[in-house]
Amino acid sequence: MMSAKRRGFTLIELLVVIAIIAVLIALLLPAVQQAREAARRAQCTNNLKQIGLAMANYVSSNDAYPPYYISPDWSNPQSGEANFSIHARLLPYMDQSATYNAMNFNFGARWSPSWDGGIQQVSGYSNNVPNPPDNGAAGQMNGVIQMTAVVTAINSFLCPSDPYMGGSGMYVLGYPNPTNRLVGTFNYPTNIGLNRHANNWRFNGPAYLPGWDGALNNPVIKMASFLDGTSTTAIFSEWVKGPATGAPWAPNVLGMVWGTTTSDSSGQFVTSGLQGIQPYSDYLNAQICSNTGYNWNWGWKGEWWIHGGSCTYSHTQPPNRRACVYSDIGMDWRGASHMIGASSLHPGGVNVLFADGSVRFVKSSVNYIVWYGVATYAGNEVVDMSGL
Repeated sequence: MMSAKRRGFTLIELLVVIAIIAVLIALLLPAVQQAREAARRAQCTNNLKQIGLAMANYVSSNDAYPPYYISPDWSNPQSGEANFSIHARLLPYMDQSATYNAMNFNFGARWSPSWDGGIQQVSGYSNNVPNPPDNGAAGQMNGVIQMTAVVTAINSFLCPSDPYMGGSGMYVLGYPNPTNRLVGTFNYPTNIGLNRHANNWRFNGPAYLPGWDGALNNPVIKMASFLDGTSTTAIFSEWVKGPATGAPWAPNVLGMVWGTTTSDSSGQFVTSGLQGIQPYSDYLNAQICSNTGYNWNWGWKGEWWIHGGSCTYSHTQPPNRRACVYSDIGMDWRGASHMIGASSLHPGGVNVLFADGSVRFVKSSVNYIVWYGVATYAGNEVVDMSGL
């Protein structure tokens, strides 16, 4: 009796099947990645819409937009401690009352006069006392006071497409079993407009900064302030957080902030030969920043969502260009002077929240004149929104 022959795959057939599977994976994987990125971008858009809704509710309750910072008088420790960010002020309108209530508004969000001239004196320390032990959080005593809020991660402030840390500073939280908690980071800065140095030292973006410094004491922004229209004025966008640690921080070029060493006789920015016409002055600065290989300055963009001086972007740079600070002033601790623009890891552009609550995806290739036009709230520009 003859036994039946057992059939199976030959080696060649097996290799062909494996090759077909590999080709299918190669074809399908980009589609899966694109679908995932589309979902992440939709979540990012929704985050900005939530911020826009919170802004609308804030304006309805206060008849004004929130300042992004209030500049204290550093010569007077009792001058006030209101250097909290717009993000911090919006928390009650974003179902984050618990975090908002954890903040102590009798003290600063981060550095402030009460620490330099008040707490130290009361405590008997010298004026040169270093930061308290905090594992690199660098917030001085005010940061310790606000620590519960500082280490809280607000999901609505974070873009799911951005994997970078933004900051590596930690606070020690909890007793008797303490743990290290990262300082909270964010992806959505607020728009200060163009370079105030070329605009008689005034902001022309909707993010305003009242305080004792007359050069920064802009009028309160209300709905009636938007002479250009709310639908054509950007109030928030996004940026790629910094890598925080490591060197040379590659490949996170968009998250890095670069230092510039070229300036005119004023020592702060380039205006020579431009007759004080701001768009061209800003464009020249943007070209210098983008095209010249300055040194990488720091990689903690996106840290400290609670502190207003850390939370601004400018329209001097079109989207997804190299971010720079002016070497002689570094990163203004009030967030008032820099070339840190909008950026994202979404292919082709960035999400932008406008003052009417709408969110648009703006192409990286947007014409800089259009980009500058949506930067201002009362610049009298005629903006062709189809150019975005």
